[in-house]
Amino acid sequence: MPGLFDEAFLRRIELLRFAARRAVAGRREGDRPSRRRGGAADFVSHRSYSPGDDVRTIDWNLYLRLGQLFVKEFAREEALPVGLAVDTTLSMAPKFDYARRLGAALALVAARETSLVPLERIEALRLGDPFEIPLQARGLLVVVSDLWDERLRDRLSAVRAERAVLQVLSPQEVSPDLSGKVRFVDAETGETCVRFVGEEERAEYRKLLEEYCASWKRWCFDREIGYVRTTSDLPVEEVVQVALREAGILE
Repeated sequence: MPGLFDEAFLRRIELLRFAARRAVAGRREGDRPSRRRGGAADFVSHRSYSPGDDVRTIDWNLYLRLGQLFVKEFAREEALPVGLAVDTTLSMAPKFDYARRLGAALALVAARETSLVPLERIEALRLGDPFEIPLQARGLLVVVSDLWDERLRDRLSAVRAERAVLQVLSPQEVSPDLSGKVRFVDAETGETCVRFVGEEERAEYRKLLEEYCASWKRWCFDREIGYVRTTSDLPVEEVVQVALREAGILE
């Protein structure tokens, strides 16, 4: 699947990382430096010097004032595990390849952190496979889905890690060009119905769709879950380099 991206894009995403970080308190500056990007440390407090402490952490200015040895303690940012879940339910059929390609791009970014989902697993996904959302306890979980199943909210609520939701819709879902007498088939259940579709029905559909997407956006906002909505005709490269960075999911 890496062959789906040109070399220029692969070079650009090498500069990206997921924004989910944690501060690890109590680490002394000079202790085992982080090998990860973004490993900058922030001063937290002082404590009394103990034999064996790195002398580079001694606050000599404080020693000159108080005549006692104290060391500086820092909190260092470290990368946390990144998990990915791509919706494989049948409603994803019109945009499944796109969603999987988006997941592959994110897997490439996550591979330089501590990814829980290797690229090969994203490549192996097939439409109709069980849509599994790991009950991840730490790090960041990114879910790529059309969000048509509202039960997904309960499943996301059970995840204790930071979460981000990427809603993917097809252009036809956003602006259907149906008209006249139309037979509809539920992609998940196979149930059918026949409806007449005119401009009034299309306008009502667009209104309901916007309300539905807005409810998801609001639900995510209230729970500090990152949310991005895209359509499958928008280049994956643009979603990754622009939309996800603007939403604070990547940096």
